[in-house]
Amino acid sequence: MKSSFRIVKKIIDHIADWLMTLNEKKAKVNEDYATFMKRGNNGLIFGLVLFGIFFLYTAFDLYRDYGKLWLALVPIVLFIIVTFSLLISDAYKDKLRKRYRNPSMRLVGFHMDFNQHILRRIYNSLISYEFLDENRNEFEHFYNVLVYDFDDHESMLHFNCTQAELKYILEKFKPFKKGLHLSTFERSEKIYNKGELISAKKLSKSYNKNPLTRETEELIDSFFDFLGIFKKS
Repeated sequence: MKSSFRIVKKIIDHIADWLMTLNEKKAKVNEDYATFMKRGNNGLIFGLVLFGIFFLYTAFDLYRDYGKLWLALVPIVLFIIVTFSLLISDAYKDKLRKRYRNPSMRLVGFHMDFNQHILRRIYNSLISYEFLDENRNEFEHFYNVLVYDFDDHESMLHFNCTQAELKYILEKFKPFKKGLHLSTFERSEKIYNKGELISAKKLSKSYNKNPLTRETEELIDSFFDFLGIFKKS
C-alpha cells in the first residue's frame, strides 16, 4: 500500500514539474514576442505596415469603383499625414522624457566589492547556460559595470533570458551590497534584456506571474553558492 502511494506521489510530482516547465517555456515565448514589439520602433513599424496595407487597399478599391486618381490618392495622403504625426509625437515624447529625467536618480556605479576571480566565475556560469549574451558581452564589460564608476566606461550588460530568470539572477547580488535593489539596476540604465532596458516593475510582475521551476532556481543558485563564505552579515 505504501509502495503504491509513493509511486502515485512520484507521478504527481513529475506532472507538477512538467507543468511548471511548460508554464516557464510559455512565459519565455510571450516575453520574446513582447520584447520584439517593444524593441526600438518594431511595434510602430508593424502598426504602420498593417495600416499601410489597409489604406492601399482602400485606395485601390476607390480607383476601381470610381476610376478617379485624385480620389484614390486621398487615403494615401491621409496615411502619410498620420505616419508623420505618429513619428513626430514619438520623437517629442522621447526628448521630453530625457529632458525631465530626475538627475538625483542617476547612479555613479554599483561598486561591487568583488575581485576578478569571483566575477569571472559568475560570468562563465551565466555565459555557459546562455543567460548572458556571449556575442555582446565580454568579461571586461561584466566587470566594468559591476565594479567601476559608470562614467569610466561605456560597457553595458546584455542578458538573454526571461524576466523572471533575470530577476532571480540580479537579486543574488543584493546580499553583497547594502542598498542594492532591482530599482537600482533599473536606474543604472546599464542592463538590457533581449535588447530592452530592464524595468524593476516588469521583472517582479513576471516573476510573480510565472515563477521559476525548482530546477532553474537551483541552477542559478549554483552560480553563487561559493559566495557564501563572502556574504556580509
